[in-house]
Amino acid sequence: MNKYKISNRLFAKRYLVFFLFIVLTLVFWLMNKLAGDYVIVLRVTPRINSSAANYSDAIDNTLHVQVRASGFFVLKKKFIPENVFLLTPENISGQSILKIPTSGLKENIRDYFDRDVHIISIEPDTVYFNMSEYVSKKVAVTGNFKLSFSNEFRQSAPTQFFPDSVTVTGSKEKINNLQYLVLPFKKYDNLDKTVEDILTLTPMSDVFTSHSKIRYRIQIERCTEAAVSVPIKVSNLPAKDKLILLPANVRIKYMIPITNYKSVTDDDFSVEADYNETTNSLSRQIKVKIVHKPDFVFNTEIYPPFVEFLIQK
Repeated sequence: MNKYKISNRLFAKRYLVFFLFIVLTLVFWLMNKLAGDYVIVLRVTPRINSSAANYSDAIDNTLHVQVRASGFFVLKKKFIPENVFLLTPENISGQSILKIPTSGLKENIRDYFDRDVHIISIEPDTVYFNMSEYVSKKVAVTGNFKLSFSNEFRQSAPTQFFPDSVTVTGSKEKINNLQYLVLPFKKYDNLDKTVEDILTLTPMSDVFTSHSKIRYRIQIERCTEAAVSVPIKVSNLPAKDKLILLPANVRIKYMIPITNYKSVTDDDFSVEADYNETTNSLSRQIKVKIVHKPDFVFNTEIYPPFVEFLIQK
């Protein structure tokens, strides 16, 4: 019995020693990992010190700061959604919009975080602060392109912009009348592959934008011609009347990327003629319009574009 108890005690001691060894090994491994450098993107928001000036927080000045720092720092900051630090700029009296390049904020950010943190990049490149009765709103970005294509190649989707809208800030009069921002004119000739590029927005007097550079993508694919036959639907037809169309179907010719060719059927198209147009028609013909088609179909043509009609009451 005594030998049994002694054996159990020895086993327990050995198990405890083994457990402590595993724990210490894991601790040393974790400490070694945390001592290494890691790259992380932090959300940082600069704000004007309230003692310096009254200003509006309407502009989104969130910065995305990519830093290289120790694992201890990363572990501490990883789960903080946003970090806020104060700025006390000089000579701000009389300014309606305060413009601060973010490249000049590196020291402020390092002081806020840790002097050992290495800042890799900061986006966007500029922050703005409303210092008067200025307003902000988001507006869409659009392009100003002139495109020509190689044989059988066409643009197969709407141009994509990144970002597709930006925040603009300025006087109420200017901002309220601003509906979209147009990129500078760009010409591309003999395109046979997708275009990805960056353009800088044209500066506007007393109007500030959250992004100065816009990336865009013009999707180019090899295309082919196809056609479908579609019945004409009649809109605004009175319940007591019947409209007979001659012909009752129209042929739609269109261009389509080869990759989408087999996915299109006649049912993907819809055309209609408006009964109300018969009252003003002197030739007994009304126009046929496409009311629905696949997004990736383009250069559509209807044959015939006008059809004859008879009204039965």
